[in-house]
Amino acid sequence: MTEEQFAGLCKIRDEFRAYVDELSVRASPWLLPLQDEVRRLQGYSDYKVETPIVYNRSLDDVRAEDDIRFIIVADNPGKNEQLGKNQRYLVGQSGKLARGWFKAELGIDFEKQALIINKTPIHTPKTAELRLLRKIAGAHLNELDALLDESQKRMADFAFRMHGCLDCYLWISGYGELAGRGLFKPWAEALSGFYSNESERRKRKVLVFRHFSMNQFAIEYKSNQSGLPALERLEAIGLANRQRILGW
Repeated sequence: MTEEQFAGLCKIRDEFRAYVDELSVRASPWLLPLQDEVRRLQGYSDYKVETPIVYNRSLDDVRAEDDIRFIIVADNPGKNEQLGKNQRYLVGQSGKLARGWFKAELGIDFEKQALIINKTPIHTPKTAELRLLRKIAGAHLNELDALLDESQKRMADFAFRMHGCLDCYLWISGYGELAGRGLFKPWAEALSGFYSNESERRKRKVLVFRHFSMNQFAIEYKSNQSGLPALERLEAIGLANRQRILGW
């Protein structure tokens, strides 16, 4: 990175950290008990809720000399991501699959050449359980909906600005919840609005793929555009998905 890029990234990162701190204070009286009830209802006895709203500490490890080639946008923090000892994104099984794929197929050091953010920093054990969180929210439903909507729009803003700062690929991981009545429609709509007046060159670096979990992305990659070099193949798959799902 150039000094200007690193300074810009640090500014966005610090805003992100401060935003998570502010959300955590705002939601502290009621969010964790709801998340713990989700854990209990789903029978998860292998962890406890420690961090209801999660900042990605891995961003603090980024250095000016790092060559960031991808910004990865995952969904929301799961069991491992929210643990107090972690508070890092994509550190569970999906993260292991992602790191292995990037090393094997692109020769990329995931820790030094990729940044990870989410579509919302609000924790649930699995992404789909955000719906259960809403279902049991009771008197806090309006607060929760406002929190989910606002946080997604802010995270879309952070992704857009990081992308503009670094001029690398923006890799959106997971598209099943981006359209229709999807959980992450607010994020998708906000991101689309940000890119509405951007150049085609910049848009071409916004790529949409299936999740890393359960090898979904690896299967998608293997079954499409097999005659192309790796980056051209990623662009062809990711652009087709983006146009189909986001409409641009």
